[in-house]
Amino acid sequence: MTSLKKSQYQFSKADLEELLYDYNQIPGVLPKDRPDKVSIWDETLRDGEQTPGVFLNVEEKKSIALFLDEIGTAKIAVGFPAVSPSELEIVKTINQLDLHKATVLGIARPRLSDIDACLKADLREIVIFMPISDLHLRIFKIDYAEQLEMIQDAYDYARDHGLSYNWVTEDGSRAKPDHLLKIGQLAIDNKAKSMILGDTVGILQPDSSAYLIELLKSKLNWVNSTTELGIHTHNDFGQAVANTCAAVFHGATIPHVCVNGYGERAGNAAFEEVVMNLEGMGIHTGIKLEKLTELSYLVEGIFTLPLSAHKPIVGSNAFAHESGLHINALLAHPATYEPINPAWVGQKRRIYLGKFSGSSAIINAFETKLKLSELNLPRQVIQNIVQDIKNLQEESSKEEKIVLFNQTKQLVEKLRAGISDTEFFEIAKKHAGAYLKGTWAEGNLQGDPPDGPPS
Repeated sequence: MTSLKKSQYQFSKADLEELLYDYNQIPGVLPKDRPDKVSIWDETLRDGEQTPGVFLNVEEKKSIALFLDEIGTAKIAVGFPAVSPSELEIVKTINQLDLHKATVLGIARPRLSDIDACLKADLREIVIFMPISDLHLRIFKIDYAEQLEMIQDAYDYARDHGLSYNWVTEDGSRAKPDHLLKIGQLAIDNKAKSMILGDTVGILQPDSSAYLIELLKSKLNWVNSTTELGIHTHNDFGQAVANTCAAVFHGATIPHVCVNGYGERAGNAAFEEVVMNLEGMGIHTGIKLEKLTELSYLVEGIFTLPLSAHKPIVGSNAFAHESGLHINALLAHPATYEPINPAWVGQKRRIYLGKFSGSSAIINAFETKLKLSELNLPRQVIQNIVQDIKNLQEESSKEEKIVLFNQTKQLVEKLRAGISDTEFFEIAKKHAGAYLKGTWAEGNLQGDPPDGPPS
């Protein structure tokens, strides 16, 4: 007979400290002078909104901003006031919210008109940014000296109008070192609140991220400076979180993040992943960890961009188990196959029944699904249940699942589509129809959008 008594974990916290070795805590593995705390700078409402197919109205931005503030975010970049009158009003509206912790930021190029737009939005702190790589300077048709002068003029103008400012070195990870350092020293000399190294196309690796932070720390004059060093990464090669954490381990104290890793192209460093990695290394973020999953789901619903089940920390599979061997060990203690308690981040453990289930999963299912924990069942009965569950999954047809999967993918593509070709063509006909006469598109003016010019 098998008793279905409620499982009791076999190991105490003290036992686990003795039984589990932590290589991250070996002296010398991570820099000794790494910071003990950071200020989380969220880019969800700015860079996150640049995710293809995503657009946010003012009420949605307010909802996200309020939750970011509630969870403990230090800085929130909410938009680009110079882009349009409507964007300016959205930034102004969010800036008027009664936030308790977060500082609201608007971004500006080193143009006086951009800074004026931030002033009209009643901002008190702004972000001045500009690409500094030689490629971008060639496109802008300016040289190093002209760029330095532009940025200095922007600092002067912002300061003269009572604004605090941060500097973001866009494409700094591909700039020549001498120019990167001159730009950085300019930010320090002008008492920028922070200087952010931008890996705009996500080409850094953790080691090169650490190298650049160490370069900026060692080569710039930080004497009596209050300017903080930060990092802004993109995930083009899947390294955004790793690069952000490496930068922090080597001295950056302002990590840029986006909830769920949203952002243009492959996205930005994921808020929840950066926070949990840093907290795990003893670096305090000020974030209410138990609300991370709630924040993730809020933003997912507003962005209408579904998360992968395997998304670290907040994904539906992040604490899900089916293997009988794993579940048997989990019932002895969750630390056997889980790095943290799911409740710490507002998650729940999920145990699935299927092809790989064993007796422990069935016993757990009686306890959790049927609320029966005092039965005494013959072992053979449990084995029969296990076998029927395995047979049910192995013998079932996948055809219906495949149909549903393909339908779901099509629906997701519609959610991500943005402005369709048909919608664009209708707008083009409305405003530019007269100019299309005599072109290959003229014959299509009354119909659907063309596939392109004839070959």
